[in-house]
Amino acid sequence: MTDIVSAEDIERTVGVQRHATEHWGRAVSAEQTVYILHSQQCKDTTPDLRDCPYSLALDDGIQPADWTEDVAVPLRINDPDGLAWLVPGSTPPSGHSHDADGGES
Repeated sequence: MTDIVSAEDIERTVGVQRHATEHWGRAVSAEQTVYILHSQQCKDTTPDLRDCPYSLALDDGIQPADWTEDVAVPLRINDPDGLAWLVPGSTPPSGHSHDADGGES
């Protein structure tokens, strides 16, 4: 089950500021945990973020080989045949570019 983390802690852990429409995440290798920074739109419209499709996909697991650990990435949901799981996106949202430390470049 997905746990709720404070807004300040999740932004610090993921390493990016909250985006208006994109979900971002980071796989933290030392904790063997994936953190989701929900979009502002999601935060504004989803009373319990554990009910967000991204949280539900994370509850179904990840494919570790798809992830680069300890790097902030935009998130996507892979949903072949109705079996959803969370995957890192291939490109950052427009206007955002992040280095391996999560800083904007």
